[in-house]
Amino acid sequence: MQFLRRIDPQALSRTCVFGLLAFSVLWKGGKSLETTWLLLGIAVLITLLVYSKRRRRTGKEVSLLLWSSVMLLILWTAVSYLQSSVQNYGLDEVLRTAALGFLFLWVLRLDTREQSTIADQTIRLVGAVTLAACAMGLLVYIFQPVDRFVGTFFDHRFHTDYWPNAWAEYLLLTWPLVYYWSFRTWSFKQLNTITVVEVLCRAFGIGVVIGCFMLSYSRGGLIVFGLQLLLWFLLYYLGAKDQFPRKKIAVLVLIIGIIASIVFVGANSLRRDLYDIQSVSQKVTLTSAEGASSVTERVQFWAQAATLAKERPLFGWGPYSFRFVQPRMQTDVLATSDHPHNVFLKLAAERGLIAMFLFAVIVGSVLLRGIKTELSRRKTKMDHSSFEVVLLVSLTGVLVHNLIDYNLQFVGIAFLFWLLLGLLAARASAQGKMAPVLLAKRTEITLSILLLLTAFLEGGYLVVSSIGRHAEARGDSPTALQWYERAKGEWFSRDLHLSRAKLLYEDGQLRKAHSAVEDYFVQNLEDARAWKRLGDIAFQGGDYDAAYEAYRQAYDQGRYNDMSITQGLLETMLIQNNYQEINARHPEFENLLQRFGNAIVFNTHFIALSPNVEAFIDLAERFAQLYPDNAPLYQVLAARADHNSTLERERIDARPPGFLW
Repeated sequence: MQFLRRIDPQALSRTCVFGLLAFSVLWKGGKSLETTWLLLGIAVLITLLVYSKRRRRTGKEVSLLLWSSVMLLILWTAVSYLQSSVQNYGLDEVLRTAALGFLFLWVLRLDTREQSTIADQTIRLVGAVTLAACAMGLLVYIFQPVDRFVGTFFDHRFHTDYWPNAWAEYLLLTWPLVYYWSFRTWSFKQLNTITVVEVLCRAFGIGVVIGCFMLSYSRGGLIVFGLQLLLWFLLYYLGAKDQFPRKKIAVLVLIIGIIASIVFVGANSLRRDLYDIQSVSQKVTLTSAEGASSVTERVQFWAQAATLAKERPLFGWGPYSFRFVQPRMQTDVLATSDHPHNVFLKLAAERGLIAMFLFAVIVGSVLLRGIKTELSRRKTKMDHSSFEVVLLVSLTGVLVHNLIDYNLQFVGIAFLFWLLLGLLAARASAQGKMAPVLLAKRTEITLSILLLLTAFLEGGYLVVSSIGRHAEARGDSPTALQWYERAKGEWFSRDLHLSRAKLLYEDGQLRKAHSAVEDYFVQNLEDARAWKRLGDIAFQGGDYDAAYEAYRQAYDQGRYNDMSITQGLLETMLIQNNYQEINARHPEFENLLQRFGNAIVFNTHFIALSPNVEAFIDLAERFAQLYPDNAPLYQVLAARADHNSTLERERIDARPPGFLW
């Protein structure tokens, strides 16, 4: 007890915050569920410490506008989840939103001295962690097959889980901090007196970071980086035109650019001996592997998200629902995503227009007030590095990047984003009414306890289901089913019931498999995979009418993502002798077949490596039998698909293995 009394609540809060910040960046970029659960636990701990009896005061008061917006966003997200169409997903977003909101408010309540301490330690930690992530990323880039720099934003267990765009966004957030870390004690007036060696030493860290950013080959990131430089220039130039040191800034930019180019060229030279490297000209001219699809698909996602928001404007379809409700609006093969690649449209479609508005109020008010405060300050003071400018450039860059690509699901990015947003809000002069302390205390403590209990209960289920998933991965189906049965009661079940249905179906337990799919439908009716599994179960059991209805529903929701859905639907109609509908829908099926055939030829979204190829070939051969007059067309389609997929798979197999794992 005596030991506990000696603990400084604020020091404990700082230790937890900075420990989690380092962990979330260095461990998969914070993409894993354990990071989200840790985030909530630390946020709740900090909130309770803020209002603990040991503290004589709770710090500064918080603007009523910001406090009420944060609380409403948390509550709105929770209500959106409770009425979601896909409740097996989304709970992690609820917990993450609440935790980040509590963190933001904690920073706002810190007194001036504590905020300075937090800011100073954040700068040093971010600089060290970012350089450590760059060093680790260089090893991965040089010695692993992945052809874009990902830093620590990867999961080595899965060959598809490498996130170069998220890494680029992380560096958009941190490179201004690394620059500030290197040069905050330095002035342009010293450029004439200091040695070249000192300049190079100071510029080395930021040069390495920019070089690692370039290796991500993120076109959107590069555009945003240019806009950040423009914003930084304008904030200085408009603030003090007469004192703007143009030549000295140009020299410093040149030095940093040279270091970044050396890192870029050197890393590619080392990698070239082991693996292929990306072509800069192809990326710029949109002739690389993904071509212009990344641009056209984003435009489609934005329009589809807007349509979904119109259909449910109040609470949306639920957190993380875009992945499941968007496929029924698809027009191209595999043109789907977990999110609409725009933070505002994601919020509007998934949580409703009010949630989007609340987020815009929080972020927009802080940034606008920060810009106004900084421009006023620069009329009287012209220093080399202003922390406010650094915060504005970092936060604005990330916000703009999230207009074309959403990566705030990574705790390593979102955690730092809201921490810096809180520091900027605290430095800008607060206006308007303050939130009543008693109301804030009761609301935050109540929410904290409720969310902590939810996370605790669901965390137990996550551990149990995780044991089952590991057993399934080992091929131990009986053990996996035992653990899955124990986890049946979880809200955040994700694909638990689909996994149960798959294992039971493969074991021939059709009735139990059907029951598992029904358990899935209790939470989610929008998933084509579940309807496809239900169709397989009914077909195997000889209930062809039920199989037809299930396949038809799966076809409406996911025909552009899974060729086996069309294969199952056609086989069911054939066994029912439903040739009239087959003939009527023949042009539709043929068009779909040709679209998949072209996608396989161009290996769109790596489709040539998926089971879609085998389903496509079987379906083409079936149509060649049904329509002999068009048999040459189907045979050519099947042959091209088989040839191109074989070449692509052989190319992947012939690629040298990774040297790290």
